[in-house]
Amino acid sequence: MNAQNKPQAFQVNSAEGRAYWGMGILWIMLATAEDTDGQYSCIEQLVPHGPAAGPHIHEAADETFYIMEGEATFFVEDQPIKATAGSFVSIPRGTKHAFQIDSEMARLLNTYVPAGFEYTIIATTVPAEARTLPPASLPFPNQEQANQALEQVTQKYPAAKTKFLQGFAS
Repeated sequence: MNAQNKPQAFQVNSAEGRAYWGMGILWIMLATAEDTDGQYSCIEQLVPHGPAAGPHIHEAADETFYIMEGEATFFVEDQPIKATAGSFVSIPRGTKHAFQIDSEMARLLNTYVPAGFEYTIIATTVPAEARTLPPASLPFPNQEQANQALEQVTQKYPAAKTKFLQGFAS
């Protein structure tokens, strides 16, 4: 990286970040590939009780979670890891994982290194109308359209490539 494309310092808070609703979750983009020259992304998530992400593998990105509020169980290579407020969970690229929210709700800080996966979220969600969980009536994305969007995202951001697996560990 040279001085011309060096990422610039910036500040954003959760009231200002671009917010999206999808899959029952509020996603707030705090840092995207555009902001960090592709080095990392950071997303604040408000997630309701229950299964949050089924088994999947990020093939080219490391993922971390910091639990700001609530409780969650991560299943890393099918081994449960309990996480409460203040916990940090690191999942290296190529590692099978899933997670569920054990409390009524959880607020998480989620990062990807390098950046790119945030665009799969943006491509399969809708702009949030409020900084709340989405309404229950919000439909899940059309699977065919979601798959096409994901394919386009991974062409531009190879680190977004994710292998989604069947089932959910519990």
